[in-house]
Amino acid sequence: MENDPDSVLKAAWCSLAAHVSIGAFVSQKQSHPVSNVQLTMRKFIHRRDNNSILRVTSQTNRSFLPIFFGMAIVFGLAGARPVPAQETSPVERKITNPITDTPNVNPLQQDQPVRPQTPAKSTEALSGEELHVTANKRTVTGTKGALVEVDEGNVDARIGTYRLQADKVTVYEATNKVIAEGNVVFDQGDQQRITGSRAEWNYKTKTGFFINSTGYTNQTQDGTRMYFTADRVERISLDTIIIINGEVTACDEETPKWSFHAKRARIKTGDRVRMVSPTFRVKKIPIVYLPYASLSLKHRDRSSGFLSPTFSASGAKGFRLSQAYYQTLGRSADFTVRGDIFSKRGFGIGADLRTRANSRSFLNLGFYLVKDRVFGARASATNPDQGGSSFYIDAVHYFPNGFLAAADVNITSSLAFRQVFSDSIQQAISPEERSQVFLNKNYHAYSLNFRVNSQATSLQNSQIRIRELPSITLDRRPSPLRWLESIPVYFSFESGVEGVSRKETAGDLALFRQEAGRDPITTPSIVQRFDFHPSLTLPLSFAGWSLTATAGARATYYSNSIDPTTKLVLARDVVRGYGELELDLRPPALARNFRRSDGSILFRHVIEPFVIYRRIAGIDDFDRLLRFDLVDAIADTNEIEYGLTNRFYVRRSTENVGKKAALAARGKKTPLSTQPYEALSVTIRQKYFFDPYFGGALKPGERNQFYPIDTFSGFSYGGAPRKKSPINVDVRYRPTQNLSADFRTDVDTSSGLRDMSATFGINRDFLQAFSTFYYARAVELVPSLAQFADARGREPGTLRGSQWSPSVFIGKRDKGLYGGVSLFFDFQKHPFAGNRSLISSTATAGYTWKCCAVTAQYFTFNVGLRNENRVVFAFRLNGIGTFGTEKIGQRF
Repeated sequence: MENDPDSVLKAAWCSLAAHVSIGAFVSQKQSHPVSNVQLTMRKFIHRRDNNSILRVTSQTNRSFLPIFFGMAIVFGLAGARPVPAQETSPVERKITNPITDTPNVNPLQQDQPVRPQTPAKSTEALSGEELHVTANKRTVTGTKGALVEVDEGNVDARIGTYRLQADKVTVYEATNKVIAEGNVVFDQGDQQRITGSRAEWNYKTKTGFFINSTGYTNQTQDGTRMYFTADRVERISLDTIIIINGEVTACDEETPKWSFHAKRARIKTGDRVRMVSPTFRVKKIPIVYLPYASLSLKHRDRSSGFLSPTFSASGAKGFRLSQAYYQTLGRSADFTVRGDIFSKRGFGIGADLRTRANSRSFLNLGFYLVKDRVFGARASATNPDQGGSSFYIDAVHYFPNGFLAAADVNITSSLAFRQVFSDSIQQAISPEERSQVFLNKNYHAYSLNFRVNSQATSLQNSQIRIRELPSITLDRRPSPLRWLESIPVYFSFESGVEGVSRKETAGDLALFRQEAGRDPITTPSIVQRFDFHPSLTLPLSFAGWSLTATAGARATYYSNSIDPTTKLVLARDVVRGYGELELDLRPPALARNFRRSDGSILFRHVIEPFVIYRRIAGIDDFDRLLRFDLVDAIADTNEIEYGLTNRFYVRRSTENVGKKAALAARGKKTPLSTQPYEALSVTIRQKYFFDPYFGGALKPGERNQFYPIDTFSGFSYGGAPRKKSPINVDVRYRPTQNLSADFRTDVDTSSGLRDMSATFGINRDFLQAFSTFYYARAVELVPSLAQFADARGREPGTLRGSQWSPSVFIGKRDKGLYGGVSLFFDFQKHPFAGNRSLISSTATAGYTWKCCAVTAQYFTFNVGLRNENRVVFAFRLNGIGTFGTEKIGQRF
């Protein structure tokens, strides 16, 4: 969580704007909609003073409530009028998956809209401490200094920011006392309102009492008001009142969905509502008794204390109970520690530290560890101990001198721990774990970078760990040469001094040797790599044609090399050098306008052909180079890439102009807000290789993946020498800002479809849907290349695979009924999945009323070491908080 001491505290802590404590428990507030006054009170107040209309506002927090509490809300809440949803930015184009793999019920993880505070229309304040009274009828008796004034009929008494309205008011000058009777309304600016049938008030000390009262508190930063009714309200100071035999709620129904009932409660304006021995009720039904409860009214509240206990149920781990403690560390930092109990496995502990140095700089770090096999089945061969630990750092810091530091660290003790205890299916199945820390400084065209990087890739029988400890690079972006101002020559370079290493670990050494044909590679802890790569770029244009020529050279020094025959790492150094040339030719584009029957432009079709010649020569020792990253995976090539792009443009008003305005502008003079918009693009391209062996780098019969055969497709096609690459098709469709579709495929002229991927997204007010799909074939080689097939008779490096991940969400989370489902299918048979194609699923259902909400989720895992079903939930009470399931100390 980010935080700035002054200017950005609102943005940084809007989801932690307040705390609630029950007994020793203190809760954090999170964003959610809230309600008006109780109906009975609201009707009276509106009749009494039409200038004091209460607004719908929003509030967030968290609360300590038992499990049957949530069940009562699920079955007992109904019938509230929902709050209108906040509109999102009209220029937002990004369409993302509306349902994540992680259960989206945690208030600390879920982004919820915060409605801006709507101040009530305050009454006119009168200066001084003199009481001013207006009424239809006035009677004055007594002597000076002891006058008794009786006012009747629409009485309005004001002093400073205080206002008292009633049917009848009696003012006793000697004691500075006011007795109000009939439809009494007392206002303290817009901070507080108290109503009642009778009141006694001292207009000097501003103290008194009210009988048969209703009222509301001040607004917090996100707009929340707490409403109360009581037999008697005693105002004991300028900012404190005592409620006798009262009810506190954030609902505006005559019978509120939830409320606290207490014989005595203390309300301090801008601070807290404190109740002794309250009873929590749902629809007037007592649910739970509490010895003490405290509700925050602070404009900005960050208080230390215990958070709400959370719980969930899992078939594999049993019942899970969690308890956390939240500690503030000044105005720009906090610390949360939590303990978990898994009834069938063991216990865990996690912690999060969040700080914010300034408006753009932050530091978040945490850990989570699990002691497994403490409960339930003891550790054995059939029930292995899968406990472990994880640690993360997420930080960005902007220094005043222009330096930028960032850290993205994620370390997990084992893949088994990540698979069993991660709540994200993508993390559970991902074979990669990466951590990096870097320092950057940009100055004019130069960029200086210091980086420490570690990447671990876990395969079925091995793990590959590559480290850069450290990496120092200095780059120059393409920029003109000043001494060649008459010729548009751009100079750039890349350079680096790095310490790199590679370590391969095999689970079964014999199987690894059989599959890889060598022993695992283990380099020294630091292999020195010095790299320098300058280049010159010359852009030219003539008669509508454009040509961009780029020429460069590269030299890379390695302190160690690998023996091409034995595949053993040697202490012998090696220097790789090569030259490169690229010519990018763009002929004139072809365009045609297609019109409607009325002559207005329907769309414009533009065809842009291109031809790119690329030559790399001089890499004679490819087999001696150790592979760490893309810098090392470069081979000789002599190739031509050719293709064309079809673009379809439509006229569209800028995105802050509505659809009706765009339709109204059709056929008229083009408004300033209209601009071309690319709705559809289709790119088709292919490569022709003059050297199908890439200077000896390509090994027929093996999986080959290096530059330049990995440039426009993520799927391998380098298992056999070929003159032509597969044809690559890339389709991008964006008809509106709320709809997107992408399609990519590789088609071989001899073997047909090799692979394809497709994504689709729609984001409407009440419907969000997202889908990804990919399919890949294990390609059968043509007879002329059959000699290069692997043991399966297929092209090396090609694997059969098919995955589909659809999700749909209907409704709005802040209004009424909503729900959705997210599925992840893997149609390739895996040992851990049995015959099931469904790897994971998440089903969500919830309902949001004006003063409360409930959400439930059911999700399944069927991946790796984990076959689990789990139920999680959360419910939110406006003014009290959110109670449900959350993660602490985890980013996996």
